Amino acid sequence: QCLECYQELLRRLHIGKGVQLDLRGEGDVWLRCLSDHSVFVQSYYLDREAGRTPGDAVHKIYPAACIKVFDLRQCHLQMQSLATSAQKAAQMQAAAVAGVSGLAVGAPRSISAAAGIGVDDLRRLCILRLSFVKGWGPDYPRQSIKETPCWVEVHLHRALQLLDEVLHQMPIDGPRAVE
Repeated sequence: QCLECYQELLRRLHIGKGVQLDLRGEGDVWLRCLSDHSVFVQSYYLDREAGRTPGDAVHKIYPAACIKVFDLRQCHLQMQSLATSAQKAAQMQAAAVAGVSGLAVGAPRSISAAAGIGVDDLRRLCILRLSFVKGWGPDYPRQSIKETPCWVEVHLHRALQLLDEVLHQMPIDGPRAVE
């Protein structure tokens, strides 16, 4: 038990004053690192800004840095685009299976990829994940955030509300040919 107490003490020392999350406007989020050690953030906004594949990178935020980590408008546009693409791809697949002719033929891979987009994929756009002191992912020895000593997942309420609206606005009618 003494070892556990010591490890907990080390974690707390490394976290220090932690981070400050600021909500600006209707839903943009800025992160300020108050710790003496870097924090690591998974952010679709930062992925886009860095030209990385969404969800591919973990971004290192240095002590005293203040950086925008979430943009509500961009997230809303991205979820609308992905939801529309997924719906069209599913309609095209259903029409192809039903043997409907006259379909606009797209690249099969992009259709399959878009059809594979689910609600959980869209929900991930509304989440920030951050780890104190240790990074994870393809650039680090730890593959999962769950392997880091201390981490937090922030679910962004306004973004989740917008996702709910996007999903409710989608038509639910059966498969049909895409014009």
